[in-house]
Amino acid sequence: MSVYAVSDLHGCKTEFDRLLNRISFTDYDEMYIIGDVGDRGKEPIPLFQEILSRPNMHLIFGNHDQWLRRYIAELIEEKRNPGSIYMNTDLFNWLHNNGGLQTMDQFLSLDITECYDLQYRLENPEFYKYVEVNGQRFLLVHAGLGSYCFAGIHPAEVPVDELIWSHIGLDDNPFPDTTMVVGHMPTFFYGPEYDGQIIWHEKSRLMHIDCGCVYGRALGCVRLDDLQFFYEPSTYPYIKF
Repeated sequence: MSVYAVSDLHGCKTEFDRLLNRISFTDYDEMYIIGDVGDRGKEPIPLFQEILSRPNMHLIFGNHDQWLRRYIAELIEEKRNPGSIYMNTDLFNWLHNNGGLQTMDQFLSLDITECYDLQYRLENPEFYKYVEVNGQRFLLVHAGLGSYCFAGIHPAEVPVDELIWSHIGLDDNPFPDTTMVVGHMPTFFYGPEYDGQIIWHEKSRLMHIDCGCVYGRALGCVRLDDLQFFYEPSTYPYIKF
């Protein structure tokens, strides 16, 4: 049995499925997805369905997952009664500025029983997870602790918006005995030397694993047993920022 972590899939189902083959993932292994399954990419809803239906895959919520959970009841009502949805500022921001339209369209194309099934599976989100592998302690959280990054803090004390929206630095881990694994910020934003690569700062015990797959880089994955990295090349166009 091996334990893996990946983040920011953003609808990149082709890359995710290829990654599973690359690492020879089996029913005896565990996979933690550290946020942002949907939006931006081509297959957000099939990817949600694949992950949430497998007992050995575990979703730690990111900001994009929270958007779907927040509006899924309204989307179901829109499916039942077209034209009923109220377009507030936050919903508009998700759909039009953050890649949510593809997620909404694919969700509305589901059978109504599939819609309710997905709603049920998203009802009890986890926003962080402590995992121990081979005697090593890991904290898995989508965006980090943000402005609450100080000694003695527990993630349960950190507001959800910080856990899923923070933009943290390369070394923002207050836990000397715990390796924190985060996504959210594509690693190329930390410098061109990190483009498409996992960032691992051993001294601060902080690992950034969002390698920008949907932006044409790669899908990065770490095996927590031995901190071995795996990369699946992206099929999306390379977008320069």
